[in-house]
Amino acid sequence: MAQLAEFIGNHLLLSLAFMVTFFLLVMMTLSEKMQAFKSINPAQLTQLVNHQNAIVIDTRTPDAFAQGHITNAINIPLSDFTSNSVPLDKYKDKTVITYCVSGVTARSACKKLINAGVQNVYNLAGGINAWTGDKLPVVK
Repeated sequence: MAQLAEFIGNHLLLSLAFMVTFFLLVMMTLSEKMQAFKSINPAQLTQLVNHQNAIVIDTRTPDAFAQGHITNAINIPLSDFTSNSVPLDKYKDKTVITYCVSGVTARSACKKLINAGVQNVYNLAGGINAWTGDKLPVVK
């Protein structure tokens, strides 16, 4: 234990960087566990669509949607979620999966859906990039 204290004293900047990194990692892990929606992979998306008739929402721009999207996906750009121009009430009793390019920006749509009272909300981890990376088909 004395060696640890001596190391920290001799390498204060390195020790602080380690503590900050560790703290951020713990906070990211906790926030992911506490979020009301789950991240799923492409195989799980397929299962939810096939067995629970899940609704798939593409949150990309209409141009990106036209270049290729998951079969039967609905295009509701993220800007429409933030401006509240889309009535989200109609999805309350449905299983809803959102996706974007990489799976990051669709999280905002998930939060909006949850705030609107939708219970079963999922986010496609990796977005359309994960979908096409698994060699799954897209519709143009």
